[in-house]
Amino acid sequence: MPGYTEGKRPYGTFVVRAVMMPRSWEHDAKNDIAVAVVDPQKGEALTDAVGGQALAHDRKPGGKVTVFGYPDSQEQHGERLMYCGGTTSKTPDGTQSVRCPMEGGASGGPWLADFEEKSGLGKLVSVNSSGDAMEGGSVIRGEVLGPVADELHAQAEQL
Repeated sequence: MPGYTEGKRPYGTFVVRAVMMPRSWEHDAKNDIAVAVVDPQKGEALTDAVGGQALAHDRKPGGKVTVFGYPDSQEQHGERLMYCGGTTSKTPDGTQSVRCPMEGGASGGPWLADFEEKSGLGKLVSVNSSGDAMEGGSVIRGEVLGPVADELHAQAEQL
């Protein structure tokens, strides 16, 4: 991965000012997404320092994605970025899934469509929510980003 420096902080430390999640997650375990608002460091925004990914809301399941995370596996101990790729499928509960054997600890990692390894860029279409790797499976699930994600993003932009 371009610019990957295990165990180092080449861009410094950015402080999280606020974290937001939808009430539907808090009350009904629906819409497992969150937004973190990060303060600038020495006048520089996090995305200006390290870059960011484009958001692709309302992308229907069925497309190819690259899934990233820091799973707490025996070998990695949550300290090494892991990734896998596959085609998403719609699940009965309205989320999406992809074959990817990441273990616990990968939660919140991005799902990028149109990912280009050389640039490290893609379009954010979901995040790791749950999976069955701890039970010997190989599927990870994530939300389909839609109106709830749009609203969270808009609220975060106002902070």
